[in-house]
Amino acid sequence: MLKAVLFDLDGTLVNTNHLIFNSFRQAFSELMSHRVLSDEEIMDCIGPTLHQTGEKYFQDNAEQFVHCYRKYYQQDHDEMIEAFPGIVGMLQMLQEMGLKLVIVTSKKRDMAIKGLSYLNLLSFFDLIVSSDDVTNPKPHQEPIQRVLDYYHFSVDECLMVGDNSHDIECAHAAGVRSVAVGWAMRGSDYLKTYHPTYIINEAKELVDIVKKEGI
Repeated sequence: MLKAVLFDLDGTLVNTNHLIFNSFRQAFSELMSHRVLSDEEIMDCIGPTLHQTGEKYFQDNAEQFVHCYRKYYQQDHDEMIEAFPGIVGMLQMLQEMGLKLVIVTSKKRDMAIKGLSYLNLLSFFDLIVSSDDVTNPKPHQEPIQRVLDYYHFSVDECLMVGDNSHDIECAHAAGVRSVAVGWAMRGSDYLKTYHPTYIINEAKELVDIVKKEGI
């Protein structure tokens, strides 16, 4: 019986794809004069935390990269963020069904709240687990385990929804079922290789899955 649905934020509920990609591109352009990263290399930066990406490319000063990225992200935020189609209606239905709705994100808490607030989505969520709240971010199981411990839920009572391999791997590690969204930047064929329990192509399909799982 399901009691909670856990959502990744960027690329799952909120379309920040161009915002994130452009912020990475501008930050790398400012700080890395000796080379230009390919689109695929930048795509690989989506999923890990900013600090992890900073450590990968700027070992001596990861925080400088984080600060630079956040500068561009905040600069363009309001013009380049929107909820994916059907998300608001889906969240309303799940909330009316009495489920706990939780954000599990690799973003910093302040930026997660900024995006949710700007799109009037914050009130749907009972709990936010951000990169500030864990020692080991996704794909480690800790972010989901935090939710399980907070509510004293079993793994059978939660469902994880995401657009990235890190989300599915986190769900596998924690032992909960997973839903991959077909509108992910990398596409559903890529996500299928990580063996999610379900793949959806429209937000409303998640409601049908929840009903099938039982509440």
